[in-house]
Order: sequence, then C-alpha cells, then structure tokens
Amino acid sequence: MKKNDASRKALRIIGSILVAIALWIYVDTVTSPEVTLKVKNVPVEFSGEDTTLADRGLMLLSGYDTTVDLVIKGPRNELRKLDRSKIRIVANTSNIKEAGSQTLTYEVVFPDNIRRGKLTVDSASIYSITVTVGELDSKEVPIQCEIVGSVADGYMAGELTLDPEVLLLRGQRDDLLNVSYAKVRLDITGADKTVVQALEFELYDHNDVKIENSAIRSSEKLIGVTMPVSTVKEVPLRVNFVEAVGATMETVDYTISPATVKLVGEKARLDEIDSIVLDTLYVQDLEDSQSLTYTIPVPEDVTIADGVDTATVTVVVRGVTERTLTVSRFTFENVPEGMTATAETESLNVRLRGLTAEVNALTAENVHIVADLSGLTGAGVHTVPVTIRIEGYENIGIKGSYQMVVDLKVASDTPTEP
Repeated sequence: MKKNDASRKALRIIGSILVAIALWIYVDTVTSPEVTLKVKNVPVEFSGEDTTLADRGLMLLSGYDTTVDLVIKGPRNELRKLDRSKIRIVANTSNIKEAGSQTLTYEVVFPDNIRRGKLTVDSASIYSITVTVGELDSKEVPIQCEIVGSVADGYMAGELTLDPEVLLLRGQRDDLLNVSYAKVRLDITGADKTVVQALEFELYDHNDVKIENSAIRSSEKLIGVTMPVSTVKEVPLRVNFVEAVGATMETVDYTISPATVKLVGEKARLDEIDSIVLDTLYVQDLEDSQSLTYTIPVPEDVTIADGVDTATVTVVVRGVTERTLTVSRFTFENVPEGMTATAETESLNVRLRGLTAEVNALTAENVHIVADLSGLTGAGVHTVPVTIRIEGYENIGIKGSYQMVVDLKVASDTPTEP
C-alpha cells in the first residue's frame, strides 16, 4: 500500500507541474501581460535638416547629438520581437524659420515588424529637444586620396577616380574659412584586381592640420574611390583560313606583323582571351601575293600596350594556277518520270583553280556538268543550277557558280492526258 501511495503522490506532483507550465504558456501567449523595457541612448534624427532647413539658409549648431532614454510598455510577446537598435526618434526641423534656440518635439518610430499601437512610451528622459540654429554658409573643397601600400607583383595601378571629386560643406562662415581640402586613405597593399571602396574623409586646413569640428556638415558621408588594378598578357594575332578543293593551306605562306600584342586589363578578363582574330580569308579567293592591313579589334574592357593599333598580313600562294575550260559534257539526274531532258545550253566556260601541274594536265573529258532536275514538275524550258564534277584530279576546285537551260518534254511513248 505504501508503494502505491508513493506512486500516486509522484503522479500528482508531475500533473501539478504540467498544469503550471500550461498555465504559464497560456498567460504568456494568450493573455500576454504587459511589461516594460528600458532602452538607453537612442540617437535623435532630425528630418528636414538637409532640405527645408538648408533651403532657408539655416543649420543646427548644437543639439544634433542628443540621445533619449525610453521606457517602453507593451505585451511581453511583442517586446520580445523588438530590436532595440531599430528604434528611431525623429524630430522635425521643417517648422524652424529663424536662427536661435529652438525647442522641437519628437516621434518614436518602432520597426515594421511591431504591430502598430501595441507598444507605448511609458516614460522618457526628455520630452523635447533643444537645439541651437545658426546661419548656414557653404563651401566646396577638393578631395585628395592618400595611397597606402602597393599592388601585387606583376600588376599595375591605374588612374584613381573619386565620386564625388569635390565635397560640399555646410556650416558657419568662420568654421568653413579654415577648411582647405578633404582627404581619404586607400589601402591597395597586395591588390590583384580593381579596388572599389567607400571611405570616410577627414578635413584639413591650409597648413595640412586635421580639423576636428562637428559643427561642419557635409553633403556626403562617404567618398567612393576606384583604383583600377591591371596586368599584362601577350596574345597572338590570328587569321582564319577556309580551305576548299584545290585551295588548301599547303599552298599558302603568310606572316602577321606584329605577330603578338600585349593586352592590359584585369587578370580575370585577360584569362578569357587567348588570341585576337583579324579576319577570315577563303583560300580559293587569295591572289598569288597580297598584303592586307587591319585595325586590331581590341576586346572589351582591355587596352593594347605600346600604342599598337594595326597589323599587316602578307600572303603568298605558291604552286597554284587558274584556268578557264570550255565544257560541253552534260548529265541529268532525277529526271521526272515520263519525261525527257535536253540541254539547250551548248557549253559552259568553267573557271578552275588548283595545283599548277594538275590544272595544266586537265582536259575537257575529265569534267562534266551535272544538272539535278528533281525540283522540276512540268514540261517546258527551265534554267537550273548545275554541279561541276572533275574526274581523276583531287586538287582542283571550281570557282564561281553555274547554271544551264534545260528543255523538259513528255516522253513520246507516254500517253498524255487531254
């Protein structure tokens, strides 16, 4: 009996714990009692300072670094979602119309993931912002960039660019008088590709002494700096040759001057370039000797070193000749069923090109003209393209295209329909 009593007691304890946990979860998630959260040192933002207030020739001289401590009240489950760093305090300066001491109210803005109206400000360290407003003056100063370090071995630093190139400063006239220039520092140590950074700047006077004055405002918070970093790669110049029967590269000698060029660019881009093609030439159209000059096509995003911009291709064709032969041997293929074909063209003057020995030895008996009539459907006189075939010689090609006139008639032994 004692053992059963102990078991029942243990079950009651476990049940009580589970009920307590369930009640706690219910209270926390369903009823979610209100609690408070302290947030310290929330910076104040001033809306309209660079627009409306600046258009009136005014600026904030003090008070712009004000912070506020808040006590926020709301449901526990809602406060859990609150990111303190995203709480904003915004004071509107658009109603300020004159210089002097001004008092501004502010608005507390919660992040977008917080349900509107669920959180309230229970208390704050201050309920208004006191600022001092003065007359606004402006001044443009140049921006200098100090380069720290050097690029990696085998690489070159290019021309630096700044965005913007000048800095617009706002402040009281006496504060702006001593400002000579703004300076940024760019570290390019070991760089092997273009360096792009957004850098903070510092102000200096005419004696190159750094100026620390929080009353001076700038139109920009960061300066964009770009330093191209490039390397050099030597690539060959090429010409593509298209061969044909009787017109092969075995008979062609050519040179390209210069044979190579040095490209300057980023390594990743240069790795994509193995050569530069000047032109595509058909071997059968080449003259015995010719010289061709080309403007070198520069690939995108790179330049050619040493100012080289043209190349000359010299071509010499040896052991090749051309000859015109009169051919009157005709053959018809795919003549429509029930019809006969007769050549109305007596002969064709065919231009041949190939090895000199073979071209000179060739006779008309080795050449015949083939007309494919598969595209014809009715009787009559037709002009059709032809193919020139050469028998017994492998190194002779045909230049140009040819056609002939064919008379297609119904065969005499085939009955015709009325």
